[in-house]
Amino acid sequence: MSAKRLSRRDFLKVASAGAAMAFLAACQTQPGPDPAVDDDPGPGDVLPADDTFEIVHWAEGIMDPDNTNADDYKPYVDQVHEVFREKFPNATVTAVNMGWDEALRQNLVTALLGGTAPDVIVGENFFQQYGDLGALMPVDDYIQDIKDNLIPGTYAASVTGGQTYGVNQFTGCFGFERNPNVIEAAGLDPSEPPETWDDLLYEAEVITEAGNGEFYGYTLQGPVGFSVGGIFRVAVYLKQASAEIQQEDGYPWFDNPATIPVLEFLRNINEFTPPGLTFNPDEGQVYSQLFLGVSAYQICGSWHVNWAKESGLDNAMYSGVPIPRDGRPASVVVGNVINAVLSGSRYPEASAEWITSFTDDRVQDLVNPIYGRMPSTRSALTRLQPTATEADQAFINELLTADLGILPQWRKDPQRLWTIYNDMLTGVLSTNSPIDGLVGQAQQQADDVMES
Repeated sequence: MSAKRLSRRDFLKVASAGAAMAFLAACQTQPGPDPAVDDDPGPGDVLPADDTFEIVHWAEGIMDPDNTNADDYKPYVDQVHEVFREKFPNATVTAVNMGWDEALRQNLVTALLGGTAPDVIVGENFFQQYGDLGALMPVDDYIQDIKDNLIPGTYAASVTGGQTYGVNQFTGCFGFERNPNVIEAAGLDPSEPPETWDDLLYEAEVITEAGNGEFYGYTLQGPVGFSVGGIFRVAVYLKQASAEIQQEDGYPWFDNPATIPVLEFLRNINEFTPPGLTFNPDEGQVYSQLFLGVSAYQICGSWHVNWAKESGLDNAMYSGVPIPRDGRPASVVVGNVINAVLSGSRYPEASAEWITSFTDDRVQDLVNPIYGRMPSTRSALTRLQPTATEADQAFINELLTADLGILPQWRKDPQRLWTIYNDMLTGVLSTNSPIDGLVGQAQQQADDVMES
């Protein structure tokens, strides 16, 4: 396909067929030398030692010099640039904040259409599709020396077709949070967290009965619109039970028999959630109930540690998420920032080295003290662990030892597939319909999407 600027009509045509990104990837060509300038370097060329050049990075907000907290983040940002300059002293990296998630993807599509795409793109959970379509450059050759130090779950969202397309910058994961005041009020020992789903169900029931309408055993967030908070946390339980909802080829697997016990557990634990909370669309209100003493247990992200303190709960406690009988310790990465090089980058080698600069020990050691997030290399987590708070140690342990999962990256019509999944969960949590019937119906609907 020849390189050209797409008309709006052509773009809408391929977009309506679910092929917009495929079309973009096919149209994306790397800029060659300007015929009017013989010494203009093409993609991959080695630049003269005294030549300066610029890499454009659509980056996470911490890297944006216009960030309102730029002064606070400056030591971290300066260290990243210093590490990179050791390899490319004549390069300048310009970081631009172009949003996150859907806004970021829309901006990228617009830039690819207009021929103004950056060299490097940030993201969390859309890289596999872009990699399959040829829009990203594999970076396996650039991470060979550091791969053993990288935690696979932190970059798994960028691995497809046996190739790696991204490198993690910093990460987070889910753990288990408890309010010891509520647990004690119910006559239980908060120092011993429930270890299994059965333990959790038992204690949640005891706490709910003891609360008599004043406090409850568990906070469960259900499917609400396009909010992924509930989906993320359900994914932890699915991972523990080896209940994948996506097959290896990317096909939806909503009727996986292994999911039925997970959905039964969710239906049961929902009985001990404060009334009306499960389908509250305000995620802040949902999880702050534990801080307010209305619930005892919940799955939490690593950012909850500060959130609890800011909400007045100074003695919140943390541990790994209880596991099912015959299950395994597992978690799901969240707030997991990955950077990737676009295949149309004018400076692919330098761009690849730029994204690996984030894994340097000097950079990783600044992630937690400056940004309050978790580093993503084994060496940095191991160095941080002895001096970290007890709460942060719980999340470090999850990152170092648990099987870390990611959300599915549907290749076809993801909005419709997530809507089907959400409708299925809604049926599980709001009706008494047989679960095998609900998953069967969801699978048929997913099959219709995939075959359309």
